[in-house]
Amino acid sequence: MDALTKPDFMMQTYIRCTQDALWDALTDPGQMSAYHFISPKITYAEGVYTYHTADGGTMMVARTLNTEPKSRVEQTFEPHWAPDISASRTVFLITPETGHMKLVIEHYDLHFPVVPGEGVADGWERWAAGLKTFLETGEARRFNEKGGV
Repeated sequence: MDALTKPDFMMQTYIRCTQDALWDALTDPGQMSAYHFISPKITYAEGVYTYHTADGGTMMVARTLNTEPKSRVEQTFEPHWAPDISASRTVFLITPETGHMKLVIEHYDLHFPVVPGEGVADGWERWAAGLKTFLETGEARRFNEKGGV
């Protein structure tokens, strides 16, 4: 958690994998494309991840702000699906525990209320389910509303 501010949204999960595997899944666009619940293609260039829609448009952009290798990633969260939503900031915190990894997801600077099971909360839950499934089984699985793979 940032020392001076409290996240607008926070969740954690535990994943049976190595620290290297979790780091790679969070930072390699090829792996990210395998489990992201909406974006089937993610590209990376010069510190910027671009999340593409199925038709090739831009769904979202995430600019890398800070990393601590294998333990922390901080990025912008710039939604392009709704241009009226301001950019916010996300932090992924990776902590090794015996036999598994703890992943904390923090989302800051949201300009709307977080409602459990809806919107940003639902999106992070679906994203985390895909990540966990991908790392624990090797299966590329998208947990979206349509149930697509």
